[in-house]
Amino acid sequence: MSRINLCETVKKVDFPDKVWEWLDLFGDIVVTTQREAMYQEKLFIADTQYKKLLLCTINKDLSTLSTLYVLLRYEKIHQAASHVRLLCESLITLKYISLDTETRANLFWDYSDIESYEMSLSLLKWEEDKANPLHVERLKSVLKTITEKYEAVKETYTFTDRKGRKRPFTNWCNKNVADQARDCGAEFQRLYELVYKQLSSYVHGSSWSLRRQIAYSRDHYDADIVLTDTATIIRTALVVWMDWAKFCITILNWRLIDTVKELPKRLDNLDTKHFS
Repeated sequence: MSRINLCETVKKVDFPDKVWEWLDLFGDIVVTTQREAMYQEKLFIADTQYKKLLLCTINKDLSTLSTLYVLLRYEKIHQAASHVRLLCESLITLKYISLDTETRANLFWDYSDIESYEMSLSLLKWEEDKANPLHVERLKSVLKTITEKYEAVKETYTFTDRKGRKRPFTNWCNKNVADQARDCGAEFQRLYELVYKQLSSYVHGSSWSLRRQIAYSRDHYDADIVLTDTATIIRTALVVWMDWAKFCITILNWRLIDTVKELPKRLDNLDTKHFS
């Protein structure tokens, strides 16, 4: 059985000094954020649905930041761009919920009963004629339990359309990311337009997202394109991070204000040095 040696793999992916400067800047932000999160975790008590949401979402976002660094370190540019979009969406949703913490946090968590039912039903349809009959019976038993929870919350996640027909929500709040961002104000609408919308091409694999892929092949490798792409992704990720950090400062009293203030200057210095 083949086993990929990740340590040896990453050793083979080296960069010019210019790229390392961008990676080191991003790595510094990731480490600073993780240290603050570890400090704050000792003080934070998740005793409400909203606080539980904060704890879980921020923990996930920390993982996204770390994953971003690892992907860039392995020169997985396309995948890194997709994760910047994930970070942006997470922040928009978190901000949207913070505008009505009690109602929206409960809506967010309870929607898991809808998702569990829909996923289990789809799995049963897929497996019913193919899987071991014993497994199918167990899944039916699980679905029966899930159905009870689904029926209890289903009405909460329905609306009446213009023709008077009952329709299910498209998601937990029945609003897409663009609408959530608009409700959060101009700054978050800007994030949606400049980050989420643009980087969606990497998630959906559009031709635009593949325009420079050949530059990462062995025979056509282009170090200038690698520098430009890496810097662009890191710069974009840090734009999202600054608003994410401001949210944590405002809501949770995180001690990141100095890092937020210094970051634009550090970005400008690298921009001037490498792209003047």
